[in-house]
Amino acid sequence: MKRKSKILKSTKRLWERVKKGKFILVLVCIVIVMVLMVLLVLKQRNIGAREAGIQIEQLADSIRKHYKSRPDYWGLSTAEIIKNKTYPEDMAVVNGILLGYFGNSVEVGMDIYGTPVMPTLRDFIITYRNLTKEQCSALASDRFSKSFWLGIKNVAIASNNSIHYFGWDNKESGLPIDKNKANELCANGGSVSFRFE
Repeated sequence: MKRKSKILKSTKRLWERVKKGKFILVLVCIVIVMVLMVLLVLKQRNIGAREAGIQIEQLADSIRKHYKSRPDYWGLSTAEIIKNKTYPEDMAVVNGILLGYFGNSVEVGMDIYGTPVMPTLRDFIITYRNLTKEQCSALASDRFSKSFWLGIKNVAIASNNSIHYFGWDNKESGLPIDKNKANELCANGGSVSFRFE
């Protein structure tokens, strides 16, 4: 009887240890899954900016090809892009509005509002409008490809009724844009504009 009781107690202790081990194992698995989910969400923000950047580059290349036989970009506007269908396949047009990667409106022209380019102007602007804080910051501070940067004159962040310009020759606001500076300027969301040559 004593032997049976000892075996029973030993079995109970062993089972409790196994239960504690399973609990710890389950807890560790839950923590790992949560960490992976957070990392995935943070990575997705940058992937979105990178995808939007690729889309901007494709749009700029399409515009250059369409206007290559002309001396300037006279008449270029969002309406002209839509009419001639010179936008990338992954962009959409809904109710006459060109939509970019984030589902926000995209303006093309001589300024951030999509005003048609005037004669003799040899550059144009692509603006991603109404971005969230995260989208604005990630897009403005993305480390685009070298070929992308070769065609850029400047980048502007419009937020809180002000516009901040970044250029190659500006020591305080140089290109590429620092992530902390982008976070500061995009605190309430905004628009990011790229001036292409």
